[in-house]
Amino acid sequence: MDDTLSEEQKVTARAVLGREGRGFAEEIGLGRTNNPASLFGLLVAAVLVAPRGEAAGPARAAHEVTNRWHTAGDLAAASEQDVAKELGAAVEGFDRDDDRDDSASDDAGTLIALAATLSETWGGDLRTLREEAGQDPARERALLLDLPGVDERVADVFLREVQVLWEEVSPFADDRALRAASALGLGESADDLARYGGGAEKIGRLAGALARIEVEGSHDEVRRAAASA
Repeated sequence: MDDTLSEEQKVTARAVLGREGRGFAEEIGLGRTNNPASLFGLLVAAVLVAPRGEAAGPARAAHEVTNRWHTAGDLAAASEQDVAKELGAAVEGFDRDDDRDDSASDDAGTLIALAATLSETWGGDLRTLREEAGQDPARERALLLDLPGVDERVADVFLREVQVLWEEVSPFADDRALRAASALGLGESADDLARYGGGAEKIGRLAGALARIEVEGSHDEVRRAAASA
C-alpha cells in the first residue's frame, strides 16, 4: 500500500475487502477467465444487473442464462420464450413498473440480439473486440457501446469486472464504487483506489466490493468493522 495512506484508510480498505471481497461475478458463480464463454457471461451479467442496481435477482438470472447457453452462438440460436423462462427463475429481481412477464421477454430479446451481434461482428469472442481496439480502453468502451443492450452503465460494470483480465482497463471504478469510496474516506477516483496496491486484480476486487456496499447501503457496517479491527 501507498505509504501516504493513513492507518484509518488502510484499515477501512481491509474491512471493505473482508466484508465484500468478491465482485458480483464471483458471488453468483460466474467464472472470470480470459476466454470467450467467461467474457460473454460477464457481459450478460452486466446487461442484466446494471439497470437494476446490481440486485441479486438479475445476477442469478445471468448465471442461469449463461449456465444453459455457454456461448454467444448458443444464445443467439435460442428462442425468446426459452430465454425468458430462464430469466423468470429470478423474477423478483425484475420488479419494475411494467408487467414482469413483459420485462423478462424484453430482456430475453435484448440478450439474443446482443449474442447475435457479438457472434456476427466479433465471432462470439470479446477478445477479438479487444484486439480490434488495440487494447485501448476508450476504444474498447466505444466498441462495447455499439452492441445491443450496452449503455454507459452496462459498460461501466463490465469494465469494472473485466479489469482483472484486461489490465489496460485498470485502474477503473464506476460511479457506484466511487460514491462508496468517498463516503468511506478511501478516495475520490480510480487512481486513489490504485494506491491500496495489489495491481489490477486487487483494484477490481476493491471496486466491485465498494459498488456492492453502495448498492446495499452497508457503509456503517464497514465503518463498525474497521473501528473494531
